[in-house]
Amino acid sequence: MGHRKYSAPRRGSLAYSPRRRAKSPLPRVNFWPERKDGIGLTGFIAYKLGMVTTFMVDDIPGSPTQGTEVATGCTVLAAPPLHIIGVVLLKRENGYLVEIGRHIISDLPPEVRERVRGVSPTSVGVDELRSLLGKAAQVRALAASYPREAGLSQKKAIILSIPVSGGVEEAFNYVVERLGKRLPVEEVFREGEFIDVVGVTKGHGFQGVVRRFGVKILPRKQRKTRRAVGAIGGRSPKYVTRFVPRAGQMGFHYRTEFNKRVVKIWPDGQAPVPKGGYIRAPPPKCPAIALLGSVMGTPKRPVVLRTPARHPRYSLGAPKLSAIMYAGEVLAS
Repeated sequence: MGHRKYSAPRRGSLAYSPRRRAKSPLPRVNFWPERKDGIGLTGFIAYKLGMVTTFMVDDIPGSPTQGTEVATGCTVLAAPPLHIIGVVLLKRENGYLVEIGRHIISDLPPEVRERVRGVSPTSVGVDELRSLLGKAAQVRALAASYPREAGLSQKKAIILSIPVSGGVEEAFNYVVERLGKRLPVEEVFREGEFIDVVGVTKGHGFQGVVRRFGVKILPRKQRKTRRAVGAIGGRSPKYVTRFVPRAGQMGFHYRTEFNKRVVKIWPDGQAPVPKGGYIRAPPPKCPAIALLGSVMGTPKRPVVLRTPARHPRYSLGAPKLSAIMYAGEVLAS
C-alpha cells in the first residue's frame, strides 16, 4: 500500500453512531435547557422555506470584520403560532421523568381531533392537576402546530410536548393562562439572540462506503471491487468491528446545530417573498423567522427551535440589516 503500509487514518466520524434512519420527520429532542430570562416555553416549531442573502453589519466581538457590512446566508422559516392544547406534569423517578397527569382542552380543532391519534379531551381537570404540583418536577405544554397556516398542504397537526422554564407552580400557571390560546414566536424568541436548531437531515438512501465515509477508491488492477475498503478485518473468531466503514443508510438522521442567531422576525404575512417564490416551498402566510446560516433538512420539513444549551460568552441585540436578496433580486432594503 505504499505510504499506508502500516497505518491509515480512520474513515468517518464515530460521533454519529449508529447511522440509522430517523423515526419521524419531526425531530426528537433529548435535552431541553432552561431559559435564562424567566418563565416561558423553551422551544418552538417552524418549517423550512429557503435561503436568502442578507447584508448586515458584523457585530460579533473579536470578529475580523467587526463593524463592517458583510453578506451572509440566512435561512427563512415559517413559524405559525402554536396552539396550546394541554398541560402535562412530570415527576422524577429513578433518574427518569415520568408523567403523572395531563389535561387537554375540550374544544380541539378538527386538525387535532380527527387526524391525530391518541389526542383527545381528558377528564382530568386543572384543579386536580394543581393538587399534584407537590410531586411534579417539570411542567410541559402540549403545543399544536398547523402546517396549513404555513402554506403547506399537510392537514394533520403536529403535536409537541415543550417544557416550560421556571418553578413548577409558576410554570403551571403560565400554561393554564394560555390554554386554548395561540402563542406567537415573538413571545418565545427575540431578534439577535442565539438558539439551537433540532431537525432531520436530508435523506440519501442506501449508499456505499466511498460516498458514506469518504473511503479512497482502490487502484485499477484490484482483483475484486474498487469502491470498498481493502479489508474488513482478519481476526478469529470472525467478526467485523464497528470501526470499519460499511455501506448503509446515509442521511435522514437526527441532528442538532448549536447557537444559530436569530437575524429577523417578521409579523404575519410581512416576510419577503421572491417573485417566483421559494424553490419547492410556498410563500409564508404566517409569521416568519430568519436564522443565520443553513438549517438541516429539505424545504417544508419541520424543525424544532430550542433555547441554547451552550450559551455564548456574549449577548447581542438585533442586527442592523441593510438589504435582503434572493437570486440577485432585492427583497427588502
